[in-house]
Amino acid sequence: MTHVPSTDTPTVLLVDDEVELADSLALWLERRCEVRVAYSGREALQSFDEDVDVVFLDQNLPGLPGETVLHELRRDSKPNTPAVVMLTATPSDELSELPADDVLTKPVTKSDIFDAVARFADDAHEVTAE
Repeated sequence: MTHVPSTDTPTVLLVDDEVELADSLALWLERRCEVRVAYSGREALQSFDEDVDVVFLDQNLPGLPGETVLHELRRDSKPNTPAVVMLTATPSDELSELPADDVLTKPVTKSDIFDAVARFADDAHEVTAE
């Protein structure tokens, strides 16, 4: 399903228990996106709503792991399904079986993050402009 955003500015949800990494990613994105940051899986689910276009989701979160959050987002998503990009320090074949749209291996670069936003959020915004 394609997410139809409500504004011209994409909304990104960053989820990582590494506070410095999450905050750095937020600083990179805040000039061109609405940014929400969550430091745990439970916070991520509380911060998520239909306005979110792209979720960057750490695989290894304490308490509620990234895989569980991903399945919850996919299960609870109504017609507007956001793109979910998994962030992992240790890529494995198991990640390819998850219903994520992409997987980025840490350390991620600014280019990795902006490319993912361009692929997933910007494409959705172009669809609404047509």
